[in-house]
Amino acid sequence: MKYRTFAVTVPGLKYESKGWPCQDFSRVQKRDNFQFATVADGHGGVNYFRSQHGAQLAVEAVLNQIRLCSGDLSGDGDVRFGETGIQKFKFDIWQDWRNLVRQHWYQCRSEQAWLGEGEVRYPAVSEAYKAYYENPVTAKDCLYTAYGTTLSFALAIPFQLLLTQIGDGTCVVFCRDGSFRVPIPGEESNFLNVVVSLCEQDAYRRMRHVVLEWEEGSPSEPVAVFLSTDGLDDCYPVYQNEDYLFHLYTVILENILDSGFEATEAELAGELLPDFAARGSTDDISLSYMICEDVSVLREAYDRLTERNRKAEPVSAPVEEPAQAEHPAPEAEPRPLPEPGLEEDKPWEN
Repeated sequence: MKYRTFAVTVPGLKYESKGWPCQDFSRVQKRDNFQFATVADGHGGVNYFRSQHGAQLAVEAVLNQIRLCSGDLSGDGDVRFGETGIQKFKFDIWQDWRNLVRQHWYQCRSEQAWLGEGEVRYPAVSEAYKAYYENPVTAKDCLYTAYGTTLSFALAIPFQLLLTQIGDGTCVVFCRDGSFRVPIPGEESNFLNVVVSLCEQDAYRRMRHVVLEWEEGSPSEPVAVFLSTDGLDDCYPVYQNEDYLFHLYTVILENILDSGFEATEAELAGELLPDFAARGSTDDISLSYMICEDVSVLREAYDRLTERNRKAEPVSAPVEEPAQAEHPAPEAEPRPLPEPGLEEDKPWEN
C-alpha cells in the first residue's frame, strides 16, 4: 500500500514561556521500497539540558540504519522482517544514537569556553549533575543523560509494518475493517511522570516492537498509522486517552476525505495542534502519520468505521476541544539512572 506521509512538531507554551527550545522532533520519509514516520520527545527535566538534540539525533540514527539496510528492502514483497534482524536493528539504532551523542558532546566542548555557555537550559541543571558533566572522567559515562529522549517510529515495506517504541507516546493503527488499534505492547515502567528513556544503558533491550502483516485487501490491512508524543496524549483524560485519540484521528480522516490532504495538513500545522499546545497540555506536540493515498480505499474504511460507531454504544462524550485539567500533568521524566561507572557497551547476543 502506498501512503501519504506527514509530520509536524509545534512548541508548547510550558517551555516557550521559559525561553527553552522545542524538545520534540518528527520526520517522515518515503522511498520506492519503504515508507517511514517517526516522533521523538526530548525530556523536559532539568538534567536533560540537551534533550532537543537527543530527539533529533534519535531520528537521525533510525534513518542511518534504514539507509544501511535499504538495499535489502526490495519493493517486490520478497523481504520480510525477522526477529533476529529486528533485534540487531534496535541495537544498531541505540549504538548509533550514542555515537552521534558523543560526537555532539565533544564538538560542543571544543567550540565553547566552558560547558553550558549560551545554553539556556544549563543553569537549571542540578549541582550534582553539573559536577558529573564538568568532570571529563565522569562525563564520558553520564553525558547521554543530557540528551535523553523517547522515540517511536513506523517502517512500512510491502505487506509488513514494523512499529517500534521506547518511552511514552501512542501509536495508533487504523485498519481496512474500520477499526482502530494500539498494537505496541505497553511498558510497565512508564508510570505517571516516569518513562523509559533512550539514554539508559539497556535501552536497546527496552525498545518494544510489533510486526503487522497482511494480504492485499484483507480486513487487517493498515490504512493509516498515527504516531504522537505525550504532548498530544496529555490533552485528554488519561483513562479515556485512546477513545479521544480515536475521535481526533476520525476527524482527521473525515477532513481528508472532505477537503483533501493539503488543506487538512495546513490546518493541523497552522491551527489545531498549536491551539492544543497552548491551551491543552501546554507541552511540545509532535504528530506524524502515514495514510493510504488511494481515496477509494480510505473512504471504504471510513464508511466501515462510521457503521461501527453507529452500532456501538457511546464510550465517551463527544469531543469539542482538548480537555484541560485544573492542574497540568507532570512532565515526563526518565526512570532513575545509575550514577557514572556504567558497564561497557556489548554487542547484541543472538
